[in-house]
Amino acid sequence: MAKFIFNIDGKRREVKLLAQTTIGRQPDSTVPLADPRSSGRHAYLVFDKGAWNLRDLDSSNGTFVNGAQIKTAVLQNGDQVQFGTTIVQFSTDPISEVILDSHVSFEGGAAQPMIHSRVDGRGNEKFLPVEQITSHEQLKQDYEKLRIASELNQAIGLEADIDKLLARILDEVFKLLPADRGVILLMDPITRALKPRATKQRNDETEDIVLSNTVINEVFGSGAAVLTSDAMLDSRFSGAKSVMAMGMRSTMCVPMIYRSQLFGIVHLDSLYARGVFSHKDLQILTGLAAQAGRAIDNAYKAKEIEQAALARRDFERLLPPEIVEQVVSGKVQLQRGGELRDTAVLFSDIRGFTRWTEMHQPAHIVEILNDYFELMVDAIHRHNGTLDKFMGDGIMALFGAPIARGNDTLNAVLCSLDMLDGLAVLNERLRGLGEDEVKIGIGINNGPVIAGYMGSSKSMEYTAIGDHVNISARLCGAALPGQILLSENTRNAIADQIEVKELEPIMVKGKRDPQRIFEVVGKLRRTASIATPEWDETTGVSDTPVPPPDSESP
Repeated sequence: MAKFIFNIDGKRREVKLLAQTTIGRQPDSTVPLADPRSSGRHAYLVFDKGAWNLRDLDSSNGTFVNGAQIKTAVLQNGDQVQFGTTIVQFSTDPISEVILDSHVSFEGGAAQPMIHSRVDGRGNEKFLPVEQITSHEQLKQDYEKLRIASELNQAIGLEADIDKLLARILDEVFKLLPADRGVILLMDPITRALKPRATKQRNDETEDIVLSNTVINEVFGSGAAVLTSDAMLDSRFSGAKSVMAMGMRSTMCVPMIYRSQLFGIVHLDSLYARGVFSHKDLQILTGLAAQAGRAIDNAYKAKEIEQAALARRDFERLLPPEIVEQVVSGKVQLQRGGELRDTAVLFSDIRGFTRWTEMHQPAHIVEILNDYFELMVDAIHRHNGTLDKFMGDGIMALFGAPIARGNDTLNAVLCSLDMLDGLAVLNERLRGLGEDEVKIGIGINNGPVIAGYMGSSKSMEYTAIGDHVNISARLCGAALPGQILLSENTRNAIADQIEVKELEPIMVKGKRDPQRIFEVVGKLRRTASIATPEWDETTGVSDTPVPPPDSESP
């Protein structure tokens, strides 16, 4: 077993390699390439005597293995192979993505002129205006199209699950047309490879289905529907091995096209009856395929809306509402893998939390924590912060990522004061119930950090890493209940806008020298400083300076 691994726009794709594999831009290639710098027949890979042998087929731009141009080469696990501008990794590891249905395979061979009848699939669903209808036959044909379209619409409804949708489409097709077997192939939007996604056989037979590449390639390349009325007796089919081997007597193959976009192909055939499909059947199937293309497009869009809703939900948990709108609309990009940003990092956690949990029931602990977190997150969002994560009873918040406001460090300090005010309200309620108070310590540091989406391919989160994040966490750990500790960086950034006092330096893990620390002891000295500057939506950088103070706070 071997495979090529594609990495396209950050998305991994695996393509199973056959014992004889063709690679190139031709759509009937085992590995089709959507690369204008690759050749139609670019390379050939064969498994022989326990080795995978790659041969370049005199391609225009050559074939390269690990950066070296080759004519022939024996591939090893992990080799990088380049065809044109497409780079893939050769792997002998077990494949993790099913490429073809186990009951569907393709017969190879070059395309041949074997078409009995063709119908353009790009506009067949249109109807003539009343004044242009000149015969009852035309009216009957249009009525029949509308009747079938209505029945299919009722059957498939607004099904968003692609596999369920395709199965329903085949069920309806078999009610309308005398097919023995049916296959729906969908096109991968990235690799443009056709993959069987739904199959059906009359009387629930389970024999393997072999599709003719000759027919598939004609539909794929031309976008036209194909009808073969008697494949076994037509001399034009003599070179198509699958037609002869499977005894296909009648075949219809039509594209699923909606708004000029090809979504896939519907393939029907009959093994037993000669001339079972008529030209009218081809027109009906073409109309059904157009509806299927629309249904698939709707299903894709529904999936995108669902994913956007999930993303919005996740963003709303992390970000202030106005930033969520910009992220969802694409005005602000959250970088995957991280970017260097000057950010103020706030850590807070509850003091004596372990002892407190030992004294209360889990349900009570969860109730109090939910109330506490609600107040803290509201404070973070009010001061344009980003909730990074909850860590048990701890909170990590970022100010300046993903959007810089120009006064992010000040916002972080104001947020910490707001958090203590909110906690005082919670504690007043707890005292009235005879409950223990919640006490927290807060640490804030600012500086350049790496912020962005990080994690595994299955679990990603927006976070920040770096030395300045670690210092903030150490300050939080050193803070007493009700205390807000700032680093020297943070004290310098807020200048004299917040009243602070310097404490004895402390040793911080990972630092050789003692670190100067400062405790917040007063409120904002200049009320005008809390004004939030506007920022450029393109750059995410503040372009309006904070106005000068015009009054003193009481």
